[in-house]
Order: sequence, then structure tokens, then C-alpha cells
Amino acid sequence: MTASTVSPGRQFFDTHIETIMAGKIDEMVDRDYAENAVLITFFNGFQTPPPLTIVGRENIKTFFHDYLKTIGYIDIKSLDFTESEGAIFFQAKFNCNLGQVSVGDAWTIRNGQIAYHFGFWN
Repeated sequence: MTASTVSPGRQFFDTHIETIMAGKIDEMVDRDYAENAVLITFFNGFQTPPPLTIVGRENIKTFFHDYLKTIGYIDIKSLDFTESEGAIFFQAKFNCNLGQVSVGDAWTIRNGQIAYHFGFWN
């Protein structure tokens, strides 16, 4: 796909991932998440057992800083992506410090930002 044929949702996703991979967590959260966004995840890389519910940008920043410290890097090996008005859903396999993992995320988008982020981890 050329840049001109990439959908707005896919552009949003690509920029989101690129910013995480660059370690620019605060920038990513401030740009991509609504002020009162809710992140619910089954990420099992912390001492606190999943599911985790994180509310608000500042808490989401803390989560992603800790998440990136835990996983180290993201090397996407496969990606299934779809979107509809107001939602993005994807499944991916990627390599990281924890080995190869499978994830699935669903985002509801309001006013161009993530309002609800549901994350699945295996």
C-alpha cells in the first residue's frame, strides 16, 4: 500500500506503534488517548495478575512505561487489522524480551482518540 491508500485507522495504528517502539510513551498517550480513557488488559508481565484496569492518561502512561521496560522491544511478525467507524481491532504476533507473543486489541475511537482500549495477551 502506498501512503495515499492507507486508511485513517491504519495510519493511526502505524503511528501509535512507531511511537511506542521509539520509546515516546508520553507523546503517544497524550496524542492517542482521551483524557479519561480506560485501558483493560490481560497483560501478564507484571506482578499484579490480570486483568488490569487503568483509567486516565497519567495512569496509562505509567502502564506503558512499565510495559515497555518489561517487553523491551516490538518486532511484529504478523498482523491482522480491521477497522470500522469508531473502532480499530487487530491481532498480532511479535517478538520481544518475553519471546514471541500473540496479542489482540480493540480500541473504540472518539474524537480521534482512544476512549476504550481492550487488550488481550497470550
